[in-house]
Amino acid sequence: MHNVKMEKELTVTAPNEPGILGRVLGTLANAFVNLKALCAYSEKNNGVFHLVTSDHEKAKKCLEVIGYKVKTNDVVTVLIDDRIGSGAEIGALLGNAVIDIDYCYGSSASLGKAILVFKTTDNKKALETLS
Repeated sequence: MHNVKMEKELTVTAPNEPGILGRVLGTLANAFVNLKALCAYSEKNNGVFHLVTSDHEKAKKCLEVIGYKVKTNDVVTVLIDDRIGSGAEIGALLGNAVIDIDYCYGSSASLGKAILVFKTTDNKKALETLS
């Protein structure tokens, strides 16, 4: 049905200061790690980044070496058509399967496809539901 994958997401905690986005993403770029999905926000004195990359192990090592705290999470990614209602359909499928979503983020570049990232209370069931 959809292009659905179980992937590793890195949750990176770094100081909340000007330029931190560039330093975190620059570290990935310098290591030749591609960024597939990103969610970033500030929380108290920290910058928090949820990253899905082309090589989570390499990205984790690089970010830890420069002193950032990095946690690995399992997430479900869904590549969907970039059209009105696509996200609502995914949400309805998960809701109908009684899957609780811890958090979700996504992006589209208006090129016909969009990516959604889900951390749920049952990622295996979410993967099965959306496949």
